[in-house]
Amino acid sequence: MKRFYLIAAIALLGHQVSRADEGMWLPLFLSQLNEAEMQSMGMQITAEDIYSVNHSSLKDAIVHFGGFCTGEVISDKGLLLTNHHCGYRAIQSHSSVENDYLKNGFWAMNNSEELKNKGLYAEFIRYMEDATNAVMAGVTLDMNPMEADKLKKANIEALIELKKAENPSTYSFKVKSFYKGNQYFLFATEKYNDVRLVGAPPSAIGKYGADTDNWMWPRHTGDFSMFRIYASKENQPAEISDDNVPYVPVKSLSISLAGSKPGDFTMVFGFPGTTDEYLPGSAVQQTLDVINPGRIEVRETKLAILDKKMRVDDATRIKYASKYASTSNAYKKWIGQNIGLKETKALDRKKRHEIAFLYAISKDEALWDKYSDIFEEFDALYAELEPYAQARSYFFEVGYSGIEALKYAYRFNGIVGANKSGNTEAAQAAANKLKNGVEGFYKDFDADLDKQVFAALMPLYKENVATELQPNEVYSVTDWGTKANELYDGSIFTQADSKTRIEELLNKDPKEIASTLENDPIFKMMSAIYGFYGSTIQPQASKIDNEINSKMKTYMRLQMEVMKDKRFYPDANSTLRVTYGKTEGYSAKDAVVYQTHTYLDGVIAKYVPGDYEFDLPQKMIDLYEKK
Repeated sequence: MKRFYLIAAIALLGHQVSRADEGMWLPLFLSQLNEAEMQSMGMQITAEDIYSVNHSSLKDAIVHFGGFCTGEVISDKGLLLTNHHCGYRAIQSHSSVENDYLKNGFWAMNNSEELKNKGLYAEFIRYMEDATNAVMAGVTLDMNPMEADKLKKANIEALIELKKAENPSTYSFKVKSFYKGNQYFLFATEKYNDVRLVGAPPSAIGKYGADTDNWMWPRHTGDFSMFRIYASKENQPAEISDDNVPYVPVKSLSISLAGSKPGDFTMVFGFPGTTDEYLPGSAVQQTLDVINPGRIEVRETKLAILDKKMRVDDATRIKYASKYASTSNAYKKWIGQNIGLKETKALDRKKRHEIAFLYAISKDEALWDKYSDIFEEFDALYAELEPYAQARSYFFEVGYSGIEALKYAYRFNGIVGANKSGNTEAAQAAANKLKNGVEGFYKDFDADLDKQVFAALMPLYKENVATELQPNEVYSVTDWGTKANELYDGSIFTQADSKTRIEELLNKDPKEIASTLENDPIFKMMSAIYGFYGSTIQPQASKIDNEINSKMKTYMRLQMEVMKDKRFYPDANSTLRVTYGKTEGYSAKDAVVYQTHTYLDGVIAKYVPGDYEFDLPQKMIDLYEKK
């Protein structure tokens, strides 16, 4: 009877079509999977020109910038181009009220004026290879998941040790999972840790439209900044040093000033974040109805508090520019994600895909008997996960990324833990490690502002997390304004002289440090929230996650086995990818058509004097008027 309804549903829902040019493809396989299609669309180079192990190729000009963005080498002296928002943190770190590089822009006139950035790196992919057989050696489908994971981990460690012995000492290796654990690839990388700021436009150009236009079209942002990679005199990776010289790349991109036009072939080559293309409908429904609304509310509340002070105080604006942008970026993304899921009827499309999958396995009696209930099982697992997923989301949005004092106090947890276990040496090492970060934290921290954020976000945590999934230290509070004053007025972390007091504390005996922390009100609140998450929420959420992940691995494998007419590209996981198509506009909704290009006329049309998002430098207005 179930199969009868399945066939009826197939007839009603129609055939599911997948776009030929959709996807984020591994460059390693372009010659096999994509080259012919790309060239038919207008590509004038070969797959070997994009990715080659034995010869220089475009991959040798593409870097993972800081681990969070893509950068492109555009000269034989290591000049690197990336987005303005990718360089924003570095630009902000060098800015002050006296030298406001965020507002006014920055340009080094020679190498000596380029600004060093501690912790910023450019990482190249030297090669990648399929490591599935090596990782899965000895692993069987009927093996206990924990045993399988243990064996895979041991196999990965052995593979990496082998590659270290075979390759230059400057190479590092990582193995990443693809297709929900059905395939593995090894990446050989080389990291350059001396990356200096060369130039950035004023925010009125590089961040024009700021948060209003972020993730929107039409966009009128000059979203770029420029850095330079430095290396040792032997052109090898080196830590930041005045002795370093501009890096000479294997390959650099050439620049065309010809521009593009509708219908041109276009290709994006770089490091996307993460995607979950193949989730079941129940997971998408949970994201749409439960997880995203909570995230959006928390970030909207925090942004409103920061924005109010940033608009009237330049010092605060500079301190919080990067934090605000980071918070807002995900906030706008989740809003757009929910709109997109609804307007594209994503859940309906998921349902059509799931019916098509069931129809495919129905042709094999054994597969049907074993897996025909897979979506009911997903539904049950996501229903079980929901309260824990909600609690986890609020923990991260409020307790971890939302309230700075709690997150900073957590850094000191290692001292207390090591002291409790009697490991004085580890406690001292933890204290020494923290000394280097004190100045950096307090440089960009406003305790009064954070207190306002605490008083506003903690009620959201209490109201939206199930009572049994919050510690008594949260559940028992009835007045969060009073509680905020009590914590922030009495903590070593949130005083006018906290930087000095923390530095002095870290120079004391580890036992004394631990004693001070254990009696500190903010550290105690952090310990309650983080401890409860670690003991109650995270273990149960992880248990259900593991069950879901195991089922997702099976579901992914089956899709690829039985749906032969569909090309499956792996989800993005911060590894090097290629996506491609043609430069085209589209119809956003009835009577609204988006074209491919925006122009300076549109910039001027949005101009609002004095508005931090849409103001413009007078020089730019003058140049526009003079054509």
